[in-house]
Amino acid sequence: MELKESLKKLPEQPGIYFMKNSLGTIIYVGKAKNLKARVSQYFQKNRNNSPKIDEMIEHIDSFEVVTTDTELEAFLLECKTIKELKPKYNRQLKNFKGYKYIKISIQEDYPKVTMTAQQKKDRALYFGPFTSEGSVENTIQFIKDFYPIRKCSSGALNSSSSGCLNFHLGKCLGPCRGMDIKESYGNQISIIIQFLQGKDYAPIKDLHAKMKAAANNLEFEKAAQFRDQIRGIRHVLNKQRIIKVSRYGRNILAAEKYGENGVKLFLIKGNKLLQVESIPTLEKDDAVLEEKLRNLVAGCLKPFKKEKEGGLSQEDVDEAQIIHSYLKNKNNGIRSVHIPASRMDTINYRRLIELLLQK
Repeated sequence: MELKESLKKLPEQPGIYFMKNSLGTIIYVGKAKNLKARVSQYFQKNRNNSPKIDEMIEHIDSFEVVTTDTELEAFLLECKTIKELKPKYNRQLKNFKGYKYIKISIQEDYPKVTMTAQQKKDRALYFGPFTSEGSVENTIQFIKDFYPIRKCSSGALNSSSSGCLNFHLGKCLGPCRGMDIKESYGNQISIIIQFLQGKDYAPIKDLHAKMKAAANNLEFEKAAQFRDQIRGIRHVLNKQRIIKVSRYGRNILAAEKYGENGVKLFLIKGNKLLQVESIPTLEKDDAVLEEKLRNLVAGCLKPFKKEKEGGLSQEDVDEAQIIHSYLKNKNNGIRSVHIPASRMDTINYRRLIELLLQK
C-alpha cells in the first residue's frame, strides 16, 4: 500500500509511530497526540527540517502505529520503546554528546567547580546530566563570581605568599598563599552544594536585584546578561530537582480523562510507570472507586523503604523530564498527587478520588 493511502487511514488519536526502511527495520520511533496529523507532517514539504531529518525521511519506506487512550500513555510508551529498540535516527537526531555535568572535586583539599561531559568514579560530586551546555556554563560562571573559590585552571595550586589577583580582588579565599584555610573554604563549598540542590535561593534573589538595578540605570545590556544568568541557573536547578525526584522514586498517582466517560489512572515511581488502570467516570458508587484505587496502590507500592541513591542515565533523565513536564502542564487536563511512601498505611482514598476526579 502506498504511503499516501496509509496516511488517509491513520486514526486521529494519541499513540506512537514506527518509521521503517525498505528492509523493514525500524529507524525511528515517535509519539503523537494526533497520529494522523503528526505522521502526515513527515511527508509534506518543509524547509525548516534539519538535514538529519530530511535524511531520515528519504529512508522511510513504510510505517506502523500503536494507538493509546491518552497522550501520557503515548509519552511513556515512546520512552520504553526507544530504550528497547534503540532506533538509528532517534540517537542521531539527539545530541547525546551535548549532555553536561557540574563537577565539584570534593576529594581535593580545595575543590573546584567545573563542567564535564562524563561522570567518572573519582569520588567527586556530580550534578546532572543537563541538556543545555550554555545553562551549565552560565551557572558555573555565576558560582565563580558569587563565591570566593578557586578560579585557577590548573589542577595543582601554585603556592604564592602574596596570593593571586583573584585573592586581591576579594574573589577567592587564596588557598595558593600556602595557608591552611580548609575549614573556611569547605564552608563555601557546602554553601555551593546547598545552592545547586535548590536549598538556597539567596543568590538568585541577588541576581534579580542586580538585573532590576541595571534596568533602572538604563544599562540594558548588563540587565540582559543578568537575565540570561537567571534563566541558565533556573534550568539547572529545575533539572536537578527532577533528577532528585526520579532518583528517590517518588510515588505519583495521576488521572487523565479519555473518550466520553473514561479515566486512566497512572501509578508512577520516579520515572517508572508501575501500573495503568482504566475506570469509568460515571461510576456512582465511591466505595467501588475507592476499592479499585486501594487495590491499585497497595498492589504496586511496597511499604516505606529508603531508596538507594544512584546515578541516572541520560535516557532516565529525559524520561523523568517528560513525565514532570506533562504532569505540570495544566492545559492537558491531567491531575496528579504525590503519595509519600512513609504514609502508605494512612492514605485517605476517598480524598484521593476527590482530588483526581474532581468529584
